[in-house]
Amino acid sequence: MNNFQTALHLLVVAVFLATACKKTETTENPGNNTSTNPNKEKVVVAYNPEGTIESKPLSESKPQGSTSDKLFSRLDPKKTGVNFINPILKDNPRAYLYASAMGCGGVSVGDVNGDGRPDLFLTGGPVPNQLLIQTDTLKFTDFTQQAGLAGNKSWGTGSSIIDIDKDGDLDIYVCNYDSANELYINQGSGKFIESAKSYGLDFISAGHTPAFSDYDMDGDLDLYLMTNFFYDPRGKTPPNARIVGRDRSGKVIVMPEYEKFYGITSINGNIVNHDTVGQSDRLLKNNGNGTFTEQTKEGNLVGKGNSAIWWDPDADGRPDLFVANDFRDPDFYLKNQQGGNFKNIIKTAVPHTAWFSMGTDSNDLDGDGRPDLIVADMSGTTHYKQKIGMGAMSASAEFLATAFPRQYMRNAVFLSTGTGRLREAAHMSGLANSDWTWTVRLSDFDNDGKVDVFFTNGMAVNLNRADSPELSKVFPGETEWDKHQRAKTGPLKEQNLAFKNLGKLKFEDVSKEWGLDHVGMSYASTAADLDRDGDLEIITANLDEEVSIYQNNSSNENKILVELVGTLSNSNGIGSTIRISAGKSKQSRYVTLTRGYMSSGEAISHFGLGSEEKINELSVQWPSGHVQSFKDLDTNQFYTITEPGKEAQSIPKPETKKLFTPLKSSLAGIKHKETLYDDYEVQPLLPQKHSQLGPGMAWGDIDNDGDDDFYFSGAKGNPGRLIRNDGNGKFASITGGAIGADSGAEDMGSLFFDSDSDGDLDLYVVSGGVECKKDDPLLQDRLYINDGKGLFKRSTAGTLPKMLDSGGTVTSADFDGDGDLDLFVGGRIVPGEYPTSPRSYLLENNAGKFTDVTEKMAPSLQSRGMVTSAIWSDVNNDNRPDLMVTYQWASIGVFINDEGKSLKNHSTTSGIGELWGWWNGICAGDIDNDGDMDYAVTNYGSNTKYKPKGINKPIRIFYGDFDGTGQSTIVEAKYENDVLLPVRGRSCSSHAMPFLLDKFNTFDSFARASLNEIYTPQKLDSSKIYKATELRSGILINDGTGKFEFSPLPRIAQIAPGYGVELFDYNGDTNLDIYMVQNFYGPEPETGHMAGGLSQLLTGDGKGNFEPIAPEKSGLVVFEDTKSLTRKDLDGDGWKDLVIGVNNGNLKVFKNNNPQGNKNSIITLVGKTGNPNAIGAKVTVQYGNGSKRIKELQAGAGYLSQNPSTVEFSYSSENSIESISVIWPDGSKSTHKTTEQNELASFKIKQPQ
Repeated sequence: MNNFQTALHLLVVAVFLATACKKTETTENPGNNTSTNPNKEKVVVAYNPEGTIESKPLSESKPQGSTSDKLFSRLDPKKTGVNFINPILKDNPRAYLYASAMGCGGVSVGDVNGDGRPDLFLTGGPVPNQLLIQTDTLKFTDFTQQAGLAGNKSWGTGSSIIDIDKDGDLDIYVCNYDSANELYINQGSGKFIESAKSYGLDFISAGHTPAFSDYDMDGDLDLYLMTNFFYDPRGKTPPNARIVGRDRSGKVIVMPEYEKFYGITSINGNIVNHDTVGQSDRLLKNNGNGTFTEQTKEGNLVGKGNSAIWWDPDADGRPDLFVANDFRDPDFYLKNQQGGNFKNIIKTAVPHTAWFSMGTDSNDLDGDGRPDLIVADMSGTTHYKQKIGMGAMSASAEFLATAFPRQYMRNAVFLSTGTGRLREAAHMSGLANSDWTWTVRLSDFDNDGKVDVFFTNGMAVNLNRADSPELSKVFPGETEWDKHQRAKTGPLKEQNLAFKNLGKLKFEDVSKEWGLDHVGMSYASTAADLDRDGDLEIITANLDEEVSIYQNNSSNENKILVELVGTLSNSNGIGSTIRISAGKSKQSRYVTLTRGYMSSGEAISHFGLGSEEKINELSVQWPSGHVQSFKDLDTNQFYTITEPGKEAQSIPKPETKKLFTPLKSSLAGIKHKETLYDDYEVQPLLPQKHSQLGPGMAWGDIDNDGDDDFYFSGAKGNPGRLIRNDGNGKFASITGGAIGADSGAEDMGSLFFDSDSDGDLDLYVVSGGVECKKDDPLLQDRLYINDGKGLFKRSTAGTLPKMLDSGGTVTSADFDGDGDLDLFVGGRIVPGEYPTSPRSYLLENNAGKFTDVTEKMAPSLQSRGMVTSAIWSDVNNDNRPDLMVTYQWASIGVFINDEGKSLKNHSTTSGIGELWGWWNGICAGDIDNDGDMDYAVTNYGSNTKYKPKGINKPIRIFYGDFDGTGQSTIVEAKYENDVLLPVRGRSCSSHAMPFLLDKFNTFDSFARASLNEIYTPQKLDSSKIYKATELRSGILINDGTGKFEFSPLPRIAQIAPGYGVELFDYNGDTNLDIYMVQNFYGPEPETGHMAGGLSQLLTGDGKGNFEPIAPEKSGLVVFEDTKSLTRKDLDGDGWKDLVIGVNNGNLKVFKNNNPQGNKNSIITLVGKTGNPNAIGAKVTVQYGNGSKRIKELQAGAGYLSQNPSTVEFSYSSENSIESISVIWPDGSKSTHKTTEQNELASFKIKQPQ
């Protein structure tokens, strides 16, 4: 070192010591907003005796890097002084850790010397840790040695910069692999003293990440110490090595020399399986006296931890914890139960988790004010990466099908709902796949007020080389790292990814546009406003190259920073929630440090505000219970908020009355029970199961006592249940009889109607499913004849035609106008021949005997596709019932009634002929109040790997003989760019078609091949081809002539497949609202359960617009595999309640609480002989304000559902019903004048004779 360098070094040391002692210094005029020095004097702009808020202008942004027009510039390490590298040292004794979760050190940020500038602490594996003090804007100097932080040459992992002793300066805690963790206490003099042992924090473990929070709300920081697992440096052991043995008592144990690395995973007789096992994580309470006490028992929280984050999704003020565990080990979701107790609620809170859970982060992704969560995995972003990375999935098939909760190889995007259940939206948001990800960071990088996403990627070894013959070889004494060095797989260098939040859970890949498309091996990463100009820089630890610092170049948007100073709470307000409102924007930030992967940030919250120039309100909810609120604040400020010093007053949380609540009913205990069946034995490449598509349900008064009774469809081996209503809210099952004798059939749709014109309701049940062969007699539909007292027997032979097709739905109307009810029965599937079209039936009622007139009256209806639902409804306003039919792999069918003589196919001219989808349910109502029938239709939704890209790039399915065996096979296909590619991988495809193993002898060759190259154009062209162009649920707005405009429902309604759906006025404003049930547990195991939804209530405005209602407000939290949906007033309050059918689960019943206090009129029509319930009638009410509302009476709609045969209209004292007009099924009309509103509660209108 020359004299100049020595002098410079001494000067920098002096600066560090001075700033460490003197933490605030006034250097400039606080009103000068162009200052770049973060040490400006703070100005008190408002004072509250219960605390203060201070502000100073943000620094002026001065780009230190290139003059690029990109949002971020990677700064030159020579200019920043940050040249720290985690190198790959192949001769290091612990080089085997490069093939593990410990391959690269971590990153922490905090102002350790109190000069107002954030500093960096970087942990090293084979190299010493480093403390970098920011001595000038974005210029750092290494102070590791001077500060006493050189460490003990351990393999460093995660760290955190926290004020552990509440003295106002920041300390540093460091995790190490297989050596004592370290705690460096800041002396305030520029020196740190290692004190882990005295604090009780010198654990020796596979330490990974320290996560600090005040979980017991006592004002100091407690610790969750997350561990991974020990990697055996001896590698694979010789075949005769005794890893497992027995102790003297005969108990099976892991031998002492191996128990550090392995555990027993299962014992089956004499077969004992062992594997590497995670260690026990530790929850440690800060005693407030410089010591910590462990609160967990060994073995309670065992997992291969990769990340941990404190968050508060239920806004109760108590920090909860999410821990992401790698490969098969389930994640932990530890709910804070008060008093320092936690409950792992992962099984009840989420539909599924990531499989290889990596980094996690939390922030408000959907702008609803609640913290959401992303857990990263390592799913490829391209077709090639996904197929090369899958390898042979057969070894994990059983695990994928049985893990609880399910684990899938894709990122998980959890959305808080304010309830005990999270939604999941990875596919829908476009964030499901991010390659081999370590860190995920959720921050508003472009200051537009919406939270963006950043992923780091790469790996020291390339584990996506399933084809390498060398990797399949096992040599004793060889570690995973050694094996990859021998196989010369090389590192996996991948591009980091950035996604801009476009709003409404839409994200756009802007990696290149933002300058964040670095290719390498990036691990830990955090974000902090290093230059205090109000935007966030990104600091990323890379393996084998310098740490990256990306300066944020945003300049035009408004923003603020918020720092908290705790008094009763911990000194930095960790665990607080900060909320702001500015214009129409509402944002929240939960103050938590450990985020991402081996990454810890500052306790300073950043808000981007876009063009908003004022903050309407800023509030802080402190861990102590204090709540502060400040209004009319300026933007582009750095706010420091001090907590009140007096004891917080308990403020009761206002109870919000739910729109619906679970209703105690004997119906709620009725369970649908499936007999598990392997659909894939016959067709291995099925995209979904068809043996679990029920249950259906139907309502009808079977004993003419004035109360609607109930039929609940059964699964094969478990007969359907006929349930009698006693009129007092109690229901009793009628067991046995003809229905019980048909337990061998799989019930699908069911329908009560008067088949024989004798004045009572008979029961039609569709036989379906695939648990039999094609044309099996079990597939014959059943008609049960009512004896007039509610007892049923099977109809005589010849009453129904021979119908040996696997059916789905049934719906009735007098389509031929002869006074009795005819039927449409939709064919659902041909067993063993999916996706070919089964037969559907138009059945004409002739004096109680049904004739198949499909070919005669509606030939195009017969084999148009796989029917999922149907409804008879007057489409074109001619007062005749037309037929709307939903299909899978087809467009919605529109069949117009031609004066009862035929049904004309208007599907292609209806305006929706190109909307080919996986439609499930349909219901009718006048959505826009223009006097004609519109429709709500449910579909598969957007939260799926299937992404149709319009008419020209749909998703496709081919069914043909591709291997020359004479047997047809399924091939699914998708577009990537302009190339058609297979959906399924080499492993499962070759299981069904072994010729593919010879044609493509590597995963790589299969992954690179197009669909034409795999199966040839000739084979594809000669197969049956189906497509889907639209998967969103939506509404069909009718122009009055049967021409429709499709409008998708709001985006959150697309979060899961929709099934049962109802159009009804739940709140009494006279406009139709929508409720739909969601989720499907039937997709093939690699796709997994599509269960991201909780059902969805949407409020209509009467003009065709719908606003989603959050589950917290609606009270409708339905996470099961729901199918059918009906409405019935079960408690006699005049408002229909919701009854929901769950596949392989209990019925769910929800009461309509009518919180608006409006009134409702339920009208029963009494029709003529043959149609006693007047099915097909249209009812119009005239209100006092001159408005009208119209409804139809249908029998069979939604999904496998039949409502009671009534219609309902709401009204209020301000807008009463003046008259009711009926157009009866035969075209006759009548009008009923209302004189007293109390007569509207429930009454009958009889058809004039």
